[in-house]
Amino acid sequence: MMIKKCLLILTVMFASSAYAQTAPNILGTWEVVSAVSSAGGTEDKQSRSVLSNKKDAAILKFTISTQDGAAFQGETTWKDGLKNLVSGVFHRDGKTLTFSSDVGVGTGYVANDEMEFCSASVLTTKNRASCTQLKKVK
Repeated sequence: MMIKKCLLILTVMFASSAYAQTAPNILGTWEVVSAVSSAGGTEDKQSRSVLSNKKDAAILKFTISTQDGAAFQGETTWKDGLKNLVSGVFHRDGKTLTFSSDVGVGTGYVANDEMEFCSASVLTTKNRASCTQLKKVK
């Protein structure tokens, strides 16, 4: 009976450690392949809605400058030259990520040299959501 319990505990430990994947190295520059975005005003600050499926509708470049295991930091560059700092972490699966920036929060995933980066604004002056597909270039 004791041996069966030990084997069960070892099996559970092995299965849970096998689930925890190592985060991939994402250091470098990622450039946009495609994007979709939706933007508009708020109840207090009205503005026209803008819907776009253009490549430059969201971020143009994402540069990851620092990574320590599953934690990373970097900077996004937008069409108008605006840059935002980003801090993020990988989930246990080693593919899914969650991040926070100067103006928004979001999620995404990484597979090989491709990344999807989806964000939503946290501003009180406008509402914006976007998803950008990026490819690692450096």
